[in-house]
Amino acid sequence: MSPRGAGAGRRRGLIAYCAAVLAWTVSFMTALVLLPPGAHTTAVAHADATSVTVAGPEQWDPASGQYGARGTVTVSQTQNLVDQVVHVSWTGFTTSSTSFVSWDDSVSERLTFYPVIVYECRGKDPKITDCYGSTHYNQDPARGFKQAQADPSAPDYPTNAGIAVTHGDHAGSVDLEVYTASQAPTLGCDATHQCSIVVEPDYGGDALGYDTADGSPDCTDHSLDADGGFNQANVQSFTQVDAADDFQAGEYCAWTHRTVVPISFAPVPAACAAGATDVAGEGTPMLDRALTQWVVGSCLAGNNPVTVNDASGLTEPQARGDFLKGAPGADLAFTSLPADPAASAARPYTYVPVGSNGIAIAFFVDDPVTHLPITRMKLNARLVAKLLTQSYDLEHVQGLKSDTPSVAGNPICLYNDPEFLALNPTDGAFTWPVCPGLDAPNTLPIVMGGKTDMVRELTTWIMSDPDARAFLSGTPDPSGMRVDGFYKTSAYPYPIDGFIPQDSSGPPVDPTTGLPYDPAGDRRDYGSLKSFEWSPIQSGLDDVLRHLLRATATCSGPVLINGVHPKCAGLHLGNRGVIAIMDTGRASAFSLPTASLLNAAGNYVAPGAPSMTAAVADYVTDAKTGTQSLPWGVAGTDYAKDANAYPLTVPAYAMAPTSGVSAAKANNIANFLSAVTDNRSGQLPGTTPGELAPGYVPNSAKQAVQAGAAIAAIRPKAAPGSGSTVTVTATGPVPTGGVTGTPTTSGSVVVTPVTVVSNGKTTIYRVTSTIGGNGNGSGDTGGAAGTGPGTTGNGGSTSKGVAGAPSGGSTRSLSGSTTPAAAAVGAAAPDTAGPARFVLPTLLVIGVVLVAAGPAGLLLSAPGGTGARIRALTSRPRPTRRFGK
Repeated sequence: MSPRGAGAGRRRGLIAYCAAVLAWTVSFMTALVLLPPGAHTTAVAHADATSVTVAGPEQWDPASGQYGARGTVTVSQTQNLVDQVVHVSWTGFTTSSTSFVSWDDSVSERLTFYPVIVYECRGKDPKITDCYGSTHYNQDPARGFKQAQADPSAPDYPTNAGIAVTHGDHAGSVDLEVYTASQAPTLGCDATHQCSIVVEPDYGGDALGYDTADGSPDCTDHSLDADGGFNQANVQSFTQVDAADDFQAGEYCAWTHRTVVPISFAPVPAACAAGATDVAGEGTPMLDRALTQWVVGSCLAGNNPVTVNDASGLTEPQARGDFLKGAPGADLAFTSLPADPAASAARPYTYVPVGSNGIAIAFFVDDPVTHLPITRMKLNARLVAKLLTQSYDLEHVQGLKSDTPSVAGNPICLYNDPEFLALNPTDGAFTWPVCPGLDAPNTLPIVMGGKTDMVRELTTWIMSDPDARAFLSGTPDPSGMRVDGFYKTSAYPYPIDGFIPQDSSGPPVDPTTGLPYDPAGDRRDYGSLKSFEWSPIQSGLDDVLRHLLRATATCSGPVLINGVHPKCAGLHLGNRGVIAIMDTGRASAFSLPTASLLNAAGNYVAPGAPSMTAAVADYVTDAKTGTQSLPWGVAGTDYAKDANAYPLTVPAYAMAPTSGVSAAKANNIANFLSAVTDNRSGQLPGTTPGELAPGYVPNSAKQAVQAGAAIAAIRPKAAPGSGSTVTVTATGPVPTGGVTGTPTTSGSVVVTPVTVVSNGKTTIYRVTSTIGGNGNGSGDTGGAAGTGPGTTGNGGSTSKGVAGAPSGGSTRSLSGSTTPAAAAVGAAAPDTAGPARFVLPTLLVIGVVLVAAGPAGLLLSAPGGTGARIRALTSRPRPTRRFGK
């Protein structure tokens, strides 16, 4: 047989073969379009100084059958990468045949001519077997494409390969998540193992050797690119064929047009040398991305490295409880809210502010007409309350014979809620998704389960809003929508510590027939329909993020399939409508679109460094604990008047012992926290190990003073003869004849003498601070005390007046109400936890005194180290949830 005849024989089998592999093709492509988001699906990751633009392949012109000028490929960040999103864009590529990638049951809509695949791969010059998510990943590199393709499911995390299109302007983009060795150990990308991003446009060619005698590829032959209605440029990349007893993947020709951009990574926690742990910490999930950078920078510090192991997967209530008990793994506890002031503690402790983060409401919502993402959304507290209380009638479709009484008559989902639509007009620029029942996106938020400070803070903010509070009590909104009765605050009072679904009701009879449920039928559980709508994730914030990236709501199908309720499937690109609640650290690292929230000044503000920094300046201090927060619901405060403040900004603290641990451990704790709170390292925003990760904002000046004073109290006192030249003690009031006793008060003014001994000379500072506040919520500044008698040390003494640090203002209680700040001065307080300790104002003014006296060495020290755990949480694609099927 002639070569052409042999090729024709192979060619005649193309249509049948493509049909045979189509189902497999769709499963792979579905995985690609579900995770990660493709072109134009997320807010664009910001470029930094390491952005790189390189020459791309020559552009293929199908009309002329010729190659033209070379395009370009740009990667927004190429160095110091962590687990994050980078923006990969290109120009001068061949235009794809569709404007987005979407796959359904129609063959015609599966075909995208001239797509672009983007991989993360091992090494600077990778082979296809080095590319994570390819069908040859981890196979024999010597055989390359000449081997049977594997299941595209990746061995560690799900595939992060991105598929996208090139638009009519010959440009396109992908927001690609890059994995570190912590997420994908087999890929192994870290500071010592370089990796690459590969951009691979599929320009067709006879990759499968249909028209060659020996079945070898001929990438110059484009005659099959659109043969028989099947576009070879689409099919070839994801198929295999047996040619002369040798398997060859159709991706072969596309690979010849690849562009490789080397990337490098920051050290991961595994880079810290194994050995004894110097400090053990617990909590908080919202802070873990910042902790990871602090930890790695600390353990790799050239001078005085400290090994700290932080179990950031433990929630704040767990961490506080373990710390108060003095548990071995809780030398430090990271928290947002303070411990109960009345709780007993195994040792005295203090709070060290380490920065602030925020609670973000992220979303992936696509325009159902253009299938392109919607990137802006406004929400107020009442709308968030509706989402968190299952108050939408998600299962309702027209013509049902029965409905769920607890939500009957309410809007079907967020996107047809009159309040939401009035707040988010489209002005003809885009279209919100429609809500025809369970085929619509399940808009109930993807949330973390368990008791967390994030939930307590979020629901406290909700309850501080009069409209949301009224709605939760049972008052309908202006359009008549009512709270799901199972969530009325008379039965389920907000604020809460953890999300627990309350409604497991459903239609009293079969909604499709109006008859009683068949106890043996596959719809027999419809009577508890609401119980399948929403399931908070118990495996942590990483899994919340993964579900959002997969556009997979945490619901289950009410119809039994083989005796079980299958999990809901992820939504395809172009058809998403999911929302998730997470920390701003993750939202920033993954460039997620986030909702703008209504603040107390009546402005809608999105999370970001400017808006969160503005909010930090509005914090008020609780005199009982010294911790700070936004005064939600309090009129007349600085926050109430601040149009720029992001309302869900929250502080982060380290609870640390001030005695009761060895001197070595105390020094290690102080060293680590000094590095974390130093504005030259841990408070310097950046992506370098030791710096403050994106999505977090530094301490304010007031918090910096508090941190310095607290760390000075943590550091052990110098032993006699150690050579130390500076000691600081807070000694109480200055009566005639000596320096003894406790701080004295007059009204809201606290007077505390502080003794500083420097190089043998004793100086007594009589300082004041104010507790109680002036009603503006911004804190008060103490006035200077008068001079008093000095106490003579070895080198004489002087006595001075020093202004105290701010410590007052209104205080927001955990119930959402506010009370004037007040504390019994001299009594045990939660930041002191022992009769020999001092109230927070003493610690604050010590910080001022230290600055005045000059012992900066007590406040700035070598970094310490931590080994934060990063969880690899995955979930598999789920069956689609449909009603009445």
